[in-house]
Amino acid sequence: MADYVKPVVFKVAGQFYGVDISLVLGIEKQMSIVPVPNSTAYVKGIINLRGEVVPVYSLKRKFGLSDPGPTETMIIINVNENGIKIALEVDEVVEIDDINPEKIVNMPLIAKTPETKYLDRVAHVKDGLVILMDVNALLTEDEAENVKKLTEEMQK
Repeated sequence: MADYVKPVVFKVAGQFYGVDISLVLGIEKQMSIVPVPNSTAYVKGIINLRGEVVPVYSLKRKFGLSDPGPTETMIIINVNENGIKIALEVDEVVEIDDINPEKIVNMPLIAKTPETKYLDRVAHVKDGLVILMDVNALLTEDEAENVKKLTEEMQK
């Protein structure tokens, strides 16, 4: 393990979250989202990212938060080894920074459930706490399959 962790830190509804920078393919602003009727509950729609169709995943919906309207920032990530890409809709990207592993602890067991297994660890930083997400656990198997099917259908 490295001497530090380097996450992309972002805000969703006022809370800081982070994803491993090695899984981040890009950060995009102001992209048009095309709604997809009857899609997975957390998929807000799709975007055209340089000729590739990428589903937009609403973390606010996933976290059960109110969705006060469109946000303009998306973090494009690889979700798993199958090459599934999604765009995480976030309020804002705050920073990309190194975090010393001594400042990182596992998510308290009382906060972890099978539905929140993607909430992996917590980092103590100068501005408070950052919840580090395991994006490989973000999608359930059914969601991952639905996202894969949606992407394949839209590529045709």
